[in-house]
Amino acid sequence: MKRSILQVYATIILIVTVITFLITLGGILSAIIDRSAPLHAGRTEISLSSFENFKMDALRASTKDAAYVPDDPTIIKMYEAAKKNKIESVMHQTKNSLIVNSLILFFCLMLFPIHWRLLRSQVSLD
Repeated sequence: MKRSILQVYATIILIVTVITFLITLGGILSAIIDRSAPLHAGRTEISLSSFENFKMDALRASTKDAAYVPDDPTIIKMYEAAKKNKIESVMHQTKNSLIVNSLILFFCLMLFPIHWRLLRSQVSLD
């Protein structure tokens, strides 16, 4: 009876560890991809892929509020500030994701062999 409980426990831990490993590996890969192209990571309301796209979006937004239409130097400053903010935000998010997912991955890599050996020892005793 005690052996079967240990076998079930070890099997459950192994399954959870493998699933967690795969999910965190996906998170790490996603963070690496986002980090390589931070301007294209996630969703943004205004396009930051180029100044021209940003300008068109900014002018579209300013036509709703026709009281003020910014000139090109102002739009350039707005674009640079928005671009810098987006890059810093993505870098922070990806760093956080890499650290957290790496720690979880580390624990998975520690738990799996321990419980694998436990399961193998219980199976060989039967």
